[in-house]
Amino acid sequence: MNNRFEHLITKYRNILFLLHGRPLKGLLPIGVPCNADDPTVEITHGDILHPCIRFISEGFEGHQWWMVYTPFYGKDEKIENPRLCYADAKKEEVPTSWNFYCLIKEQPQEGYNSDPTLTTYGDKLYVLWRENDTCRMKTLGLTRATYGCSVQLKHITYHEEPTLVEQSVQTDHEICPTFMVKKGKYYAYSIHIRFNPKWIFLFPEKLMWYLYRYRIIEFAYLLIGSNRMKTHGVAQWEGDSIDKPFKYVKTIPFKGVSRLYRPWHMDLFEAENEEGKTSLFAVVQTDEKFADICLAQLKDDHFQFYPKPLVTNKSIGMIGIYKPTALVKDDIFHLYYTARDDKDPALNRMFVTSMPWKDLLEKQK
Repeated sequence: MNNRFEHLITKYRNILFLLHGRPLKGLLPIGVPCNADDPTVEITHGDILHPCIRFISEGFEGHQWWMVYTPFYGKDEKIENPRLCYADAKKEEVPTSWNFYCLIKEQPQEGYNSDPTLTTYGDKLYVLWRENDTCRMKTLGLTRATYGCSVQLKHITYHEEPTLVEQSVQTDHEICPTFMVKKGKYYAYSIHIRFNPKWIFLFPEKLMWYLYRYRIIEFAYLLIGSNRMKTHGVAQWEGDSIDKPFKYVKTIPFKGVSRLYRPWHMDLFEAENEEGKTSLFAVVQTDEKFADICLAQLKDDHFQFYPKPLVTNKSIGMIGIYKPTALVKDDIFHLYYTARDDKDPALNRMFVTSMPWKDLLEKQK
């Protein structure tokens, strides 16, 4: 799908948004471009996708800002391997330049890596990522699984067992996980999706290949302003140790989601809500393609979407918005996101945009 055609599709979706009363512009200003040192720039072209950024107040190895991401230049799964970076910034600033620390995981012999994330506990930094259709998955009888490691002085200690697992081909409840530690117990939150409706499998396999090969199903759903995928919500997992398997607990539904959205990726952070209480928030990529970025808050039994998007392709003048990562520091909300470069559609670039947290919540009213 070429860039010009994607712009036409974006314009069509904008019309659908207007018909459904969905704002075309986000609340946040256009982001500032970011970059990361890359020892393989001749291969990756400096591509940054799926960033996960954490601020460690006490620091780790002398640095407070850490990021893991995967290059994905030209949608090449061979280079989609997690790499760890660090950055330094003045107290009132957020970093836009990142220094390469180490490659976390090499390209697998079969399949590919994806969805990197990081967390800290005690004096250790943990990086986790997903393996998809690798030799290890086939041996274990799985489709996908999240593996992890601890990092110290550029030495990587890999965990032997998967932390999260997925056996099904048609559903996935460990997409883009975020790991958090509360009172010595580990939690993971991930998007839970069904890829295809059940009726699709009533058709002959050859016919389905034809419909997928020529994107007929995709275009049919686009015309009616819907999507073949269904997002069930946020899967919650719990574990006693990050290097041991977690247990799936439940799926927490989203509420207040536009029917044009199918939440695809997300990142979680804690901050004060409107009542001044610490709450869990999510920044959500609203679809696999042609996405906005929205804010949601965990209520008693669901994640409630706020009514106004944070970032849209209209507000930043770019398409190809992908997985965001966010945090609140010194009462300022910072959102990192990626979007496709207009001059080189194969290149994903990262940006950061900020706003006082209370102002952002006030603008959602």
